[in-house]
Amino acid sequence: MKNFLWWLCLFVAPAVLIAVELFHPAGFTASPGMYQFLSHAEPHAEHSALAYFGPHWWFVLHMIQTPMVGLVAVGLWLMVDGIGARDGTAARVSAWLARVAIFVFALYFTILDAIGGIGLGRTILVVQQMVAAGKLSPQQFEGVVLLLNTLWVDPVVGGVGSFVSETASWAAFAVSVLVAAALLQSGRAGWPNMIPLLGFGWELQTAHASPHGPIAFALLIVAAAWLWWARRRAVPAGPA
Repeated sequence: MKNFLWWLCLFVAPAVLIAVELFHPAGFTASPGMYQFLSHAEPHAEHSALAYFGPHWWFVLHMIQTPMVGLVAVGLWLMVDGIGARDGTAARVSAWLARVAIFVFALYFTILDAIGGIGLGRTILVVQQMVAAGKLSPQQFEGVVLLLNTLWVDPVVGGVGSFVSETASWAAFAVSVLVAAALLQSGRAGWPNMIPLLGFGWELQTAHASPHGPIAFALLIVAAAWLWWARRRAVPAGPA
């Protein structure tokens, strides 16, 4: 079962995230503005994404992203699975701190996706439906757009630079550092193996949108594959 979860969480889920994050735009907050950009499709490469397919895609993207990040969190937990007293106090402490960081990472990325991804995407679609049905006057529509743009940059729950966003981002970096520390201190990995893992954390801390998100999850696949290969080599061969 653990082998299945390892491949599902550290290869399949990151691969899916690479695919969807290539179409996750970024850098649109200041210009043209969150609602102004996300409310319609941008079929050409713009704002770091290969393309953007409109608010329906923003909703679907985050519906896919949220469970995939959850699976990645399970995979990161598996990386430190089994580290205990025999591996030394330092490794054991690092492993437990890594588990705490993984919990925070999964929790706050879920909150961020729920507010700034799934919820926002559906809200934009509902607003557009209400406008099309004549249920919002131009003045009301302007008020809704102002509210959504203001919430997007809210310091607590906003999609960029908020407490929720920054907590999720730095938790991702903390996870990579602590998992690497636990594996190094327990002798289960070497520095060359852990460099891609640290790169994963740094890139994901920078942003999960394109291009940083795809780079991060590609590095995670490299780190996981390397660790898997190293563990397979370390297993003693059975008697002939």
